[in-house]
Amino acid sequence: MRESRTRALMSYSYSKTQNSGSRALVASLVVVVSCFFLSSLKADVVVQSNGKRIDGVTVLSAKWDQVLFKQGGNTVKLEGDKVASIQRESAYLRPVRSAISGGNYAKALSSISKLDGRGLKGWQAAELQYLKGKVHLAAGEAGKADGVFKEFVAANKEAKDYWLPHAIYGRGQAMLDLGRGNSAQTHFQGLAPYGPTWVLRAKLGEAQGLFLAKKYVESRAKFNEVANHRKAPPSLKVAAVVGRIDVIVSQKQYDKAISDLEKTFFTGSTTQGLDYGKSRARATYLMGVCYKGLTGKGNLEKAEIWLLKAAVLYRHHKDIYVNSCNELVDVYKQLGRTERATEWGRRAGGKS
Repeated sequence: MRESRTRALMSYSYSKTQNSGSRALVASLVVVVSCFFLSSLKADVVVQSNGKRIDGVTVLSAKWDQVLFKQGGNTVKLEGDKVASIQRESAYLRPVRSAISGGNYAKALSSISKLDGRGLKGWQAAELQYLKGKVHLAAGEAGKADGVFKEFVAANKEAKDYWLPHAIYGRGQAMLDLGRGNSAQTHFQGLAPYGPTWVLRAKLGEAQGLFLAKKYVESRAKFNEVANHRKAPPSLKVAAVVGRIDVIVSQKQYDKAISDLEKTFFTGSTTQGLDYGKSRARATYLMGVCYKGLTGKGNLEKAEIWLLKAAVLYRHHKDIYVNSCNELVDVYKQLGRTERATEWGRRAGGKS
């Protein structure tokens, strides 16, 4: 009896020790995994002009003419012109960036307002100011955006901050939105010193200005120049193609526009995992506009599908969303669906 009790106690003691050891091992693994996860969250990101994304790096220095970062044990140096964007880890800026990527510009501005009094220094203070201009521009507040970008350029030109040419380009875009084509061209031409990619981006801006001035022949030629340039980054080529198609749509060549859009975005391999941001959003919207421009109920129903896609999938692009809503109002009126027309009219006015 005593012997069996002893065996039971020994078995219990061994089991308890084994369980304690297992718990300790699990706890250790949780700590290791958590540390790895947290360290990965703190890593910086560099996106090259050719679209290649480099994760898990540490940006050491970021100027408009050169970006220096640590990748593993190596220090990598890239010409600033070859870098499309960077993202340095910042607990302060993370909520702002998240709100921008989600298209919640009111929330982004609220976060920026809270950070304005925090006394951020160095690159974080500079990027916060740049993001403020970017948010105003995306929210359709071009006048405010231009004012913020102007202050950014004045404050950061000497330091050669990485976002400097982006802010100059933002001023050009703001001028286009305000209908000041000549001022826009001045800003775009001021990008020449910042490298070949910025020269091409400036030409894209010039093409947009010509388009808004309804100089369709000149605009189409300028868009083609960028789209066909062998050294233009993929994202820039795609934006130029969309710009050219915008011209074609304005000239009411709907069948050709649909064909070009399908070849570039919506046929075969081009439908697999591509996300060109606003260019793809614009392309989706233009497909709806083209089908709406063609005759027949069948084309109106196709227009409805494309415009719904644009409104639902790309709501974070405010202008695309509002334009899609307005086009849907017209589509539903033509289809005799007045309740749907009223509903999308409310959405276009921001009442949904």
